[in-house]
Order: sequence, then C-alpha cells, then structure tokens
Amino acid sequence: MRMTTVAASTVLLLPLLLLGGCSSTPSEPTLYLLRGQPAEGSGEVAASLRFGLGRVILAPYLLSSTGLVVETAPGEVRSARLHRWAEPLDAGMRWFVRTEIARSLGHEVGGGLSDVMDWDYTIDLYVGRLHGSMSGDAMIEAAWVLRVAHDDTALREYRFGKRVPLPQAGYAGLVAAEEDLLRQLSAQIAESLRPYAEQAMSAAEDPDGAAEPAGAP
Repeated sequence: MRMTTVAASTVLLLPLLLLGGCSSTPSEPTLYLLRGQPAEGSGEVAASLRFGLGRVILAPYLLSSTGLVVETAPGEVRSARLHRWAEPLDAGMRWFVRTEIARSLGHEVGGGLSDVMDWDYTIDLYVGRLHGSMSGDAMIEAAWVLRVAHDDTALREYRFGKRVPLPQAGYAGLVAAEEDLLRQLSAQIAESLRPYAEQAMSAAEDPDGAAEPAGAP
C-alpha cells in the first residue's frame, strides 16, 4: 500500500517540472511558435464560397504575458518566465486555427479582417481557457459564432471543451497538448462549416437545384 502511495505521489509531482523553477534552468527563454501544418503547393485560390476567421478573443489572463500558463490550484494560475509563446497568443492562434480549419475542411479560410466584405460567412472565436494543470494535463474551453459576413447576423453558436493528458513532461509536452486541443477545436469548427461549403459546391454545379445546407436556419 505504501509503495502505491509513493508511486502516485511521484506521478503527481512530475508536472511540477512545468513550473521550471529549478536552479539549472537556462536564463534564456525558450520560445514556442504556434503554427498549423503548412499547405503544400501554390497557385490562385478559387472558391465558390468564402469563409473568414473574424474576431479571435482570448480571456485576459492568456494575454497578460506571453508565458505558458499552468493552473497551480483551483482558480490560481502561474505564467512561466522562461517558456513563452514567440508572439502574442491571439496572433499565433489566428494563424493556427485558420490553417487547421482550411486543412480539415478542404476549403480556403480567409484571415485578414480588412477582407471581411469579400466573405460570405465569418467565424468569431472566443477562448476562455487554455492552460495546463498540476495533474499533468491541458484543457480548453472555447466557443464560436458563425455569422453572415455582410451584416454580422449570427446564424449558429457552438461550444467546445476538452481536457487531454500531456504526451510528455515539461513545457514541450504542454505545448504539444495545447496544439492538439486547438487542432481538435479547428476540426469541430470545420465540421460546422461543412454543410455550407457543400451547399455552395452543389449550387455551383447545379444553380437551379441547390438546397439549403443541412441544419441551416
């Protein structure tokens, strides 16, 4: 029984490595770049329907510094000093999510807010939680709204929340887990757009016989 308790305690102590508090930690910070998988090939993008990623709004605690965040106790978080995102998290997340939505959907997704009037639909993304925990996992809580681009009318609202274990101890494991969560979020957003993309493709092939997208208002 004692051996089990010691083993369990050791497992729980491993995530303390995330805090990077040991004296042997190098003084130069490690910077992590948040990017999705790059698309292969080049050429003009032609689409019968234009989606765009509009607002990307993060909880203020995620923007108070560029350090990766760990929840050390219920309602208490700590931002790492030596393990940081390479850029403001909302900027990196815009790149990552837009790329992953497009890859999952197989359809181009715009990202420049100045182009919003050229889009048919806009996705507004809200992230209320994205951090690690002392129990060795990472979590996310997010929501998104699908809007008609030209008048900002909300069509549908969605939520996504999940927790995954870190694939390895340390901040590299936390980054990998958060990327996994954002990839899963992006796939869910892509699925919410798919009926509209398929309807647009049908309309392009048969202008007189296209139906409304499944689940559309």
